[in-house]
Amino acid sequence: MRMERTGAGRRAAFTLIEVTLALGVASFSLIAIFGLLPVGLMSNQATIEQTAAGSILSAVSADLRATPPSTSGTTSAEFSIPIPAHPVTSSSTTLYFTSNGQSSNSPTGNPNTTHRLMVSFLPNGSGTNGATLVDLRVTWPAAAAPANAAGSVQTFVALNRN
Repeated sequence: MRMERTGAGRRAAFTLIEVTLALGVASFSLIAIFGLLPVGLMSNQATIEQTAAGSILSAVSADLRATPPSTSGTTSAEFSIPIPAHPVTSSSTTLYFTSNGQSSNSPTGNPNTTHRLMVSFLPNGSGTNGATLVDLRVTWPAAAAPANAAGSVQTFVALNRN
């Protein structure tokens, strides 16, 4: 508030109209900012879920690549994913992950299960020198059916198992 004397005892100050307009502009700005908060929070949550799903895909593909080849099929070391022998016929495995990255074969063992990973080995022909083709798909929440998931991330991995 500006208060100054201007000659003959008069004071200069803000009028009631100026104060009302300033409060109106401030209120309108605050309402707009508060209206954007839910959108920002939902975007933040989606980003967290996508980052976690990307980390799961990265860890599983690294685990599959690090597993040594075997003529009779083998199991990955970290996540115990069965890798079929050549020639590969269709097979799939489902794993469930918690928010801290622990995996299990069932969502019922841990109430903190957040993501579902579907590992699908695709047919690669009849030759023994072909790549092992893997489709990895992470969906969330883990309890939702993949068709009704809130979000998903998918990647394709070709493993040299020769």
